[in-house]
Amino acid sequence: MEKRRSTSTLLKDKKGFTLLEVLIVLMLVGILFGVLSYSFYSFLTNSTNLLADSEKLKQEANLLLDIQRKVLSAKTLYMEKDKLFMITSVGDYYEGVVKCAYIYKDKTLYYYEFPYPYGDIRFYEEDKLIKLGRFDTFYVKAYDKGQFIDSFQGIPQVVYVKLNSHELFIKTLSSQRDS
Repeated sequence: MEKRRSTSTLLKDKKGFTLLEVLIVLMLVGILFGVLSYSFYSFLTNSTNLLADSEKLKQEANLLLDIQRKVLSAKTLYMEKDKLFMITSVGDYYEGVVKCAYIYKDKTLYYYEFPYPYGDIRFYEEDKLIKLGRFDTFYVKAYDKGQFIDSFQGIPQVVYVKLNSHELFIKTLSSQRDS
């Protein structure tokens, strides 16, 4: 006669996982997935911030280069602390000699350009200002005859421009003639 096996003997002979083992593995997989998803989220956030910072830096560099290009070809300049007016042969929207201005107010930098360089150099039309962007700092100074001057008309030896944390010293042609 065949001997009957008990239930406990049958369970010991079967190959498989207990409920506890399955739960532990699922818990470990869940923890691993949580750590990996947090790392991926952090990576995406950091790369998005890096992209925004690099775009801002690119905008600031292009703006400073544009100001330098216009100042170097300027026939005359007028500058105050947060305004730079000039008559230059390098316009963005019109060919030939233009009157242009960079005006900073309410932490926003605006650009103005007019195709005819006649009249007061400081005149601009408020409704024709072009918004260039928001910046924490923008100011200009002239350096002439050994000192910085907040308000200046003419072509100084050096034009100092500060845009956020970036500084630009533009040595003009008048300083090269003086040397």
